[in-house]
Amino acid sequence: MKKCPNCGQEVQDEEKFCEHCGEKLEGAETVSAEASATGAETSAAAESSEAGANADHVVSAATATEAAPTEPQASYSYAQTLEEAPAGKKGMKLLIPVVAVIILLCAGFFAFGKKLLSGGVALSTEQKFLHYQEKYLQDKMDAMVALGFINEDLKQSSDMTLTGEIEGSDEMNKYLKDSQIQLKYDMDAEKNSFIVNLSAKVMGTDLLEGFADYRDGKIGFAIPVADEHYYRGDLKTIMKNLTEQDIVAPDLKKSAENRKRLVEISKKYGDLLVGSMNKDNLTVEKKEFTLENLKEKYTGEVYVFKPTEEDLKNFYEKLADTVEKDSDLESLLEDVYATSTWDSALGMGDAETPKDQLSELAKEIRDNAADTAKEMADNEFQWQIAVVDGDLRQVLLSTKDDSFSLEIAKKGKTVTEQINVVSSSSENMYLKNSYSVKDKMLEGSISGGNGVLDVKALEYKIDTTKHSALMPYGTYIVEDPTGMGAKLTLTVSDGEKGSSDHEIVVEGLQNYYMPFSSAKINLNTTKTGTATLPKEEEVDISNYSQEDFEKLSETIGNGLAKVATTLQGELAG
Repeated sequence: MKKCPNCGQEVQDEEKFCEHCGEKLEGAETVSAEASATGAETSAAAESSEAGANADHVVSAATATEAAPTEPQASYSYAQTLEEAPAGKKGMKLLIPVVAVIILLCAGFFAFGKKLLSGGVALSTEQKFLHYQEKYLQDKMDAMVALGFINEDLKQSSDMTLTGEIEGSDEMNKYLKDSQIQLKYDMDAEKNSFIVNLSAKVMGTDLLEGFADYRDGKIGFAIPVADEHYYRGDLKTIMKNLTEQDIVAPDLKKSAENRKRLVEISKKYGDLLVGSMNKDNLTVEKKEFTLENLKEKYTGEVYVFKPTEEDLKNFYEKLADTVEKDSDLESLLEDVYATSTWDSALGMGDAETPKDQLSELAKEIRDNAADTAKEMADNEFQWQIAVVDGDLRQVLLSTKDDSFSLEIAKKGKTVTEQINVVSSSSENMYLKNSYSVKDKMLEGSISGGNGVLDVKALEYKIDTTKHSALMPYGTYIVEDPTGMGAKLTLTVSDGEKGSSDHEIVVEGLQNYYMPFSSAKINLNTTKTGTATLPKEEEVDISNYSQEDFEKLSETIGNGLAKVATTLQGELAG
């Protein structure tokens, strides 16, 4: 064992940081087993003292991350980050289960949600507490899908064509005229298939065309202008030959299944949190409450969850047990990320399997449960929500010095949602989204700042009944907050032959000493795509060696060099 040079406590030889005070242990003095035994009583007293000192302040997750060592790692896992953080600071990282709920609520902020249903009739008080928040998030996500910001279809395809022009620069427009970049894609998850075509045209001349595809475990690519072949092979075999590692090939067919599994896993951990609530730590009272930042008052049900130190400790211990034995989460991670096999195959070190990572995470949660619970309780952690007629109006998570809140105010047809962060260690921030719906048009603005410097980030007017392959029809306006006059306007509208145009116009550029006043970029998208497979002669590359791929790379590189020469000629002409 060795001794910490800061607090004098004994730690294991392999430890990089003192588990008592967080001191880095480079050059720490090694102590004998006899010395270790002699100092055991002193160590216990010092540890108790240190734990009390740590409870007097809150350490943010960001601070804990910054404190982690910065030397390069062969591979990365979340559990490693926890392990390498100083013990005095890593405890707050275990707030992640609570912080995750906050992040989920934030994820729905920019959606323009439907009215919440008055739910929870047959639910317990504890279940209602999470139900209102879960329902709010689900409605936001549903609205994102309905408006066209999120596409959950298992079959998707589109042709996307990018063009541009400059006002006030004939020289640049000469090159932009009849020039375009086009991307075509076709994804069919049920067939485990994804096809992409990329092409470029300069001044009316076809300059480049490329193909790539992944179909049921096989990858393929072709660049006809550089080489007259279509190279295709089994992905697992290629990676096995090149790296001697077995990888998990992507399976797009599992997309829908994985979504369902994620919902079930979320319910599992929601039930775990509900299980930590009881009539002593969760109260509900009908009373008047105030949205402090939006300056609005309402009367409704106010739920306050204020767990004791023992409640928190029990929750973290049960969380650790659940994470460690969660075969569903392990399987999902393997399907979605396949981190261990891919990291190893790509030479990024022997990453741990999802099972091992979950096991280590569970150990960290369990080992730090008591310290984390004490720190949260000493800092008077509480979680409050307010509901009016089934509508969530407030979520407030707070300690003595810091708070995070979501406030939702409604006046007639106008809804204002604001996220607020109040911190004793950094600048306070807010982000506000205010909108209303009239005649199926959604109008609003998004702004934010710190209360001193406030910026209107975006104004929008959206047609809720129509959207392109990417987003809703309408106008989105951003102005330079410095007042120099630049203005960006995105207009999404009908294009030719049933397509959609996404026209971006940037005005006022002359105020920034540019030789032109405005620029226009248009992205045209279709609802269905025309991506195709290449017609070149197919070559099986499944058993190519490293040398074979190097030769192929050289051949294609030489072909692309000729393309570049052609481009230079086009521009010079």
